[in-house]
Amino acid sequence: MKRVLRHVRVAGVMSVGALLIALAACGPSYPVLDLASPVGTWRAAPPGTGTLEILPDGTFTITGSSFNISMDRDAIGGYDAGGTWQVSSALPKVYLMIVRASEQGRAQLENGGIAPDYKRGAITFRDGEETTGVTFVYSPPSS
Repeated sequence: MKRVLRHVRVAGVMSVGALLIALAACGPSYPVLDLASPVGTWRAAPPGTGTLEILPDGTFTITGSSFNISMDRDAIGGYDAGGTWQVSSALPKVYLMIVRASEQGRAQLENGGIAPDYKRGAITFRDGEETTGVTFVYSPPSS
């Protein structure tokens, strides 16, 4: 009986270990970076859609986003925006000041967005309840 219980216990531990390995594989599929600047092309990670282009001249554009940053909600159709950006001097946060925005061709509020730490290669915008959002992943230039 002790031998059977020992085998059951070992099988249980192995099952839990396999589950933990499987769950770890479900984490972010993008590389963790250490970026000095947010300048570059950022593409939405699935299931999100869209592109965020942060330019060295202090401007940005968002095209075809599945998340409306002006309203902090899912976009119906594609969300497009443009404006200026700046980085916090104290924290690695990027601030987007929206000058123009539209969703399905209709003008949107010209609010801004604050993204947490961009240095690790991901810029995420979420709604207030953190139930929906979009993550833009840095796309290194092709050589």
